[in-house]
Amino acid sequence: MRCCRARARRDVIARTSRRRRTSRDGVVLVAVLALLALGAALIAGAFTAARGSARATRSIRATAVAQAAVRRALARTLSSWSTADDSLNVGAFSTRTFGESADVAVDSADVRVRVQRLSSTLYVVAAEASVPARGAPLARRRMRMLLERAPTIDSTVVQPIRPIARWASADLY
Repeated sequence: MRCCRARARRDVIARTSRRRRTSRDGVVLVAVLALLALGAALIAGAFTAARGSARATRSIRATAVAQAAVRRALARTLSSWSTADDSLNVGAFSTRTFGESADVAVDSADVRVRVQRLSSTLYVVAAEASVPARGAPLARRRMRMLLERAPTIDSTVVQPIRPIARWASADLY
């Protein structure tokens, strides 16, 4: 009898181990699929982060180019001040456009400058730059500068135009 009991016990143990083996067959497949999904999510996240970083870099570069273009346009307008600007009536304005090309098309800028006479001695020069010159703008900067021409007592001496020291320029975003 002892033999039969031992045999029965072995049969029970064998059946339970078979059940365990058969119930684990699908676990490996589920684990592999879960790891594949995790890997795909990590790759998608890395791609999205790299794309966002590249977009931010382009935007920062375009901002720097636009800021420099606006400053150059104001300096160019101040250095090339003409009698046409002096002959503007109070409240009248003149508009100029400059195109700044670059080695890279993304760094090109379209700049517009507006000179307006506020009073007999005060002028305002406003410049706006858009980068790139063609297509959807990545950056746009505006800046204005208040200028003053000292009143002249002698009409033969023309005083140079100069920025008002205290409120010379302001960034307008």
